[in-house]
Amino acid sequence: TGPGSPFLIGVRHHAPSLAAALPALLDAAAPDVLLVELPAEFQPWLGWLAHEETEAPVALAAVPADGPGAGPADERGPAFYPFADFSPELAALRWAAGNGVPVVACDLPLADRAWAGAGPDTPAPAPGADSVPAPGEGTGLSDALRSRLTGRDGDDLWDRLVEALAPGSTPEALRRAALLTGWALRHESEARGGVDRTDLAREAWMRGHIAQALAGGQRPAVVVGAFHAPALLPSATGATRAAGTTEATGAVGVTGVTGTTGATGAVEPTGATATTEATRATETVGDPVPAACTVSLIPYTYPLLDSRSGYPAGIRDPEWQHIVLDAAGDPAALHEALIRTAVRICADLREQGHPYGPADGREIVRVAGDLARLRDLPAPGRGELLEAVQTVLGRGETYGAGRAVALALERVLVGART
Repeated sequence: TGPGSPFLIGVRHHAPSLAAALPALLDAAAPDVLLVELPAEFQPWLGWLAHEETEAPVALAAVPADGPGAGPADERGPAFYPFADFSPELAALRWAAGNGVPVVACDLPLADRAWAGAGPDTPAPAPGADSVPAPGEGTGLSDALRSRLTGRDGDDLWDRLVEALAPGSTPEALRRAALLTGWALRHESEARGGVDRTDLAREAWMRGHIAQALAGGQRPAVVVGAFHAPALLPSATGATRAAGTTEATGAVGVTGVTGTTGATGAVEPTGATATTEATRATETVGDPVPAACTVSLIPYTYPLLDSRSGYPAGIRDPEWQHIVLDAAGDPAALHEALIRTAVRICADLREQGHPYGPADGREIVRVAGDLARLRDLPAPGRGELLEAVQTVLGRGETYGAGRAVALALERVLVGART
């Protein structure tokens, strides 16, 4: 992260603690340009995303100009990139808008043929989505880490290594924990057969943007999925190649984004650069120019952000994630939020006709706090809260009270924010 190197911030698409730390990290880095892992087609929309009147949750939706499913079988369908206040990418864009720093959408254009390598039925990955094997595919580094943390099968490694340890941590310590988690996931993926070729093509494209910024005397800050961060280091293959070089992965190097900086700090393409980088790249190798994408900024909802809705890069319980964002890494504030959340869960159960009250809420807070201390955590996290609720309120019942508790958790922790 010294002079002549990019300032890497590895993220998960929805990571409240890191989103809260982003402004301080970027203030300290003072980059000349901000690179964000978003497709090149989104470049004209970055200013609108960061606009002070844009209220999250929102999503950028991209479909081929000819409509979803049009064209050859290997062309991609619609892609959705949702954002919440606790999305680190959105926090970074807002910081750039407030500080007049230009922003570049540095990911591979959606129109690029390399996306077809993921298969015709593979949805577009959201920023920060992990390209790692599904749980249960043998043993690996992540399995070993999970067994040392809580012992729960399929435990959220990011939550345990980053979010749960965030309260009271410095922004830089949080950044390093996120990069470590990304390295662990990538190491495991490489050991299990290698990184997906589409990810390799995307990383080659991002390295081209970094090289271009450095060649122009600019120091970039790069907000990218933690899984991809190790591939963007100077030691990575091809990282020091000049922009415009074709790499072994088959990706065509970056020819650059030029334009003017608008009032929001986002780079706005000029008329001379209306053609996307992907179009220029395919023209270079003689392939037909792919159809452009139609991009729209649309409202979104917290229930759709939850991974149980089918959103592949979603997280569990968006309303709780928003609570963590508001706590901004303060253990005392998070403890107060835990108390309020426990009271809201009990109040919802009373509305359903179940006799839960303040004593039950207090017991939830006590059990969650005890679990955090046993695990040497600075404050109870989502996992501790859920275990405490299941112990105190669920009482081992799958039906009856158990279903009522599940409904209360959905209402309080998932929320209905739009």
